[in-house]
Amino acid sequence: MMIKSLLSGVGLAVLVSGCAQWGNDSVPRFHQILKDTTGQDGRACIRHSDIRGYGVLDEEVISIDARREYYLATVLPGCHALETSPRAIFEERFSEVCGGGRDRVHVEDGHCTIRQIFEFENREAAFEAHRKAIEKRDELRAEAEE
Repeated sequence: MMIKSLLSGVGLAVLVSGCAQWGNDSVPRFHQILKDTTGQDGRACIRHSDIRGYGVLDEEVISIDARREYYLATVLPGCHALETSPRAIFEERFSEVCGGGRDRVHVEDGHCTIRQIFEFENREAAFEAHRKAIEKRDELRAEAEE
């Protein structure tokens, strides 16, 4: 009984210290940087029938080609199957896929929850916003290391 309590205490201490370390990271997550650099709230919606294709960028970002606009979607951390899956199915509610953490993209090995969706006029504008967010993240990381 005493050993069980001791092991539970050690496990809790490791868990708490791991959370404390993770919480001390001074560089915001990529989705927050993208939100800040675009000035959007990440709650855009895409009509499911307008989705023509998608691609996986870095930092858990999906580019989505729709009929008239282009979108960047961020997914919650831990979605590793997305990069290797040859296809994806966007789960929608009321015929739209929206940012906000309710909708998902299903891949071969599971699903990924969509955190945010950002809307752009075209592919070039979306990729430019992605590039600027990467530059900002790299700048913030360099400042944090100083």
